[in-house]
Order: sequence, then C-alpha cells, then structure tokens
Amino acid sequence: MPRKKLTRASVKLLPSETLCSIFRFALEDIIEDDMKTTAEAEHRVIAGGLPFPHAMASVCRQWRDVISSAPELWTRIFCVMPNKSRRQTLTDLTSQLQKAHGYPVHLTIVNKHNHLKQKEVPRILNFIALHSGQLKSLRIRNFYGLYIQEYCDTLAGHAPQLECLQVTGPKILGCWTTRQHLPPLFKLDCPSLRILHIDHKVAHSLDHQWLKNNLTNVESVTLSFGDELPCFGPSYSVPDDVPKALNAVPGRIPRLIIDGLQFPFQTISHIKRRGLQIGAEKVVVRGCMKVLAIVDDHCKTIVIRDCELVEDPHIRRLPSSNTLEFDDCFGNSLEMAPLTPSWDGDTVTVTNSDSLCMKAIFVLLGAPFKDSSCSLWPRVTTLELVAKDDFILRFPFKMLKAMICSRREAAGQENLGKNDVELDAIGFKGILCFVTII
Repeated sequence: MPRKKLTRASVKLLPSETLCSIFRFALEDIIEDDMKTTAEAEHRVIAGGLPFPHAMASVCRQWRDVISSAPELWTRIFCVMPNKSRRQTLTDLTSQLQKAHGYPVHLTIVNKHNHLKQKEVPRILNFIALHSGQLKSLRIRNFYGLYIQEYCDTLAGHAPQLECLQVTGPKILGCWTTRQHLPPLFKLDCPSLRILHIDHKVAHSLDHQWLKNNLTNVESVTLSFGDELPCFGPSYSVPDDVPKALNAVPGRIPRLIIDGLQFPFQTISHIKRRGLQIGAEKVVVRGCMKVLAIVDDHCKTIVIRDCELVEDPHIRRLPSSNTLEFDDCFGNSLEMAPLTPSWDGDTVTVTNSDSLCMKAIFVLLGAPFKDSSCSLWPRVTTLELVAKDDFILRFPFKMLKAMICSRREAAGQENLGKNDVELDAIGFKGILCFVTII
C-alpha cells in the first residue's frame, strides 16, 4: 500500500515540462503509426472513445493544464462522419485547429457509413481546402462524394507541408466506378509529398499530370484493394489505369506496396499483352502474388508478405531482383505444388513463416524431392532465417542439410560431414540466423 502511494505521488511531482515531453513522444508514435496504416473501422475513436490528446486531458487537472498549454499536442485531428450534428463536426475541427496555433496538423476523416448526405461533403472539403497550407498529413477513408465533379473541384489549394496523403473511395460505388469516366480526384498542390496511399478506385481517377507534378519526392506508394472484388466486364478499365497511373510517377518509386490484389490471372494476362509493367526499387506484395507477373526486372528487393508461396501454376518465374523476402508466409503440401517459380537473385530472407513454406523454399534451392534435385534459384548464396517477437521458427533440419549437401555437390565441392558440423553448431531458439549455403 505505501508503495502505491509513493508511485502516485511521484507522478504528481513530475514537472510540467517532463509531462509535456512524454506526451510529445506518445503523439509522435501515434502519428507515425497513422502514416503507415489506414484508419480501420475498429478504431477506438469510431467505437466512441476519445482521441489523443482528449483522453490524456481527462485524467486530471494537471494533465489537462499541461495539454491545454501545449499547442503542438493538438496537431492530430481525428474526425468520424457522419456526426449527429454537422455544425458540431465543423465546430470541433475548427476548435482543435485553433488550439494547434499554426502548427502543422495531421487530419484524418473517416466515414463509418456507406454514404454521406450531400450537404455534408462540401462543408468538409471546404474545411480541408481552407486549411490546406497547415496540413502535414491527410487521410480520407470511404468518402462518398469524391467522384462528383463539383466536389472534386473543391478539394484544391496549396499544401506545401503535406507529406502523407491517404485516400480510399466508398465501397458503395461498386461497378459503376468502372463504367463511367470519373473526374480527376483532388487538385491539391503538394510538392513535399512523401507517402501516397490510395485504393484501386482512386487510382482509376487520378490525373497523371497531378502525379508528375506532386510525386517528385515520393518515398512510398501503396495501392490497396481491401476486401472488395472489382467488377469485371468489357467496359472495365481499372487494370489498365492502375499500371498507367503508377508509371506516371516521375523517376523510380523507392517503395511500392501492392496490398490485396484482386485481379484474376485473365486480367493480369490482358495487362501483359498491352505491354504494361510496374516497378520500384522495392516491391512489397501482400495477400496475393499474382501481381508479380507484371512487375519489371529492375527491382532491388521483392517482399512477399502473408502469401502462399506457390499459390498458382501460372507463376512460372519471379521478377529479377537482388533480394527476395518472405514475411509471415505459408505453404501447401509439396505433393500438390509444382516446381515453380524460378528466380535469379542471390539472397533469400524468411521471416516468421511456417515450415511448409520453408520446405518449398528448400526444394527451390535444390533440396532432393521425389528422388531428384534441381535448383530453380541457382544463384542464391545466402539464406536468412528470422524469427521476430514470440514467433517460434520451426523448420526441418534434415531437408536443410540435404539442400546444402545437394548444392555443394552441384558446385563440385566435397561435403565431408561439413553439413552436420556447421548446422549442429548453430543454436536455433527462435532467433535470427544466417546460413551461407555455397
């Protein structure tokens, strides 16, 4: 009991400057997470909770006084639509913006329904445009009305400090977005943009000249597909528009993330026949490997995340790159999987992936399979096995040893028991491990 009292007293004795610094560090972490992820529906604010710093200000008078006197703590603005009172929404936005006292702000607007009343849309967009010069990051999710010409013209202005822009269109649009000529989205002038996150509907409507003008300094582009399956048909033009939009970005994109691609292989084949490709210094695919069929051969790193390693026999080869990374991937029975795909890089990294995935990788690296061995990744010299957090890395030692033995024999090297000596000396306890295989 005395210990608890001492703890409480010590918190109260913290100087206001120290508390303010702690809150600042917390806010920086929250904003960094905001810029990496989209605003999901399960966000605690949507569920009725208080956003930062309102939650901190409600703890006690001292914290409230500290937060009220620190404008830099009011720079993250989270707005959920629709609100019971449209006027109250704008009042809240304006109030927090005033508390920020001119500091660059991070604004998030989430529509938790599939539509907004038409009167609400221009008010919100006018608010954004009016304060565009103060924006550091802007996220708009599931926003109905972005595709109406008069509203698109509203979202304009000079945003010299804007570094992160994330926009996803409304789910309700469905097939008609693929059959109509949609107006170009937003006319914001944001020369400092570093992070762009859009979905396939937004990519369909992006003005290519806008991309050329504003993505000169871009560091990361994310194209997401969510849980929706796009409508396909004779008039469906999104597959062409997606690679065309990505190719309109000036220079080579440092990092391109393709999240949850839903196009069938027929659509991918159509894109390839048109001679269209996409690429970046680092390409990350999540949930589906199909998109690798249209990735060019000039990538330095390809990351495959949350995918089945051999998910379709159509994938005969992987794009050329120096490094291939598997993160949280899984495999299928080797009896069912064909011996594909081929690849010509030199470093493979496997992180938090299951044993079936690793078995498939070992086979592709030359482990004997069905009384034969053939390395489809003959140039690989380094295999990195990584376990993060509490993940337990489980993989077959015998297959790993057989793979190394097979590759040494193919290279004309004598084994002389080296496999057992080298591998048994490694302590595999769910920690980072590097294996040089030839």
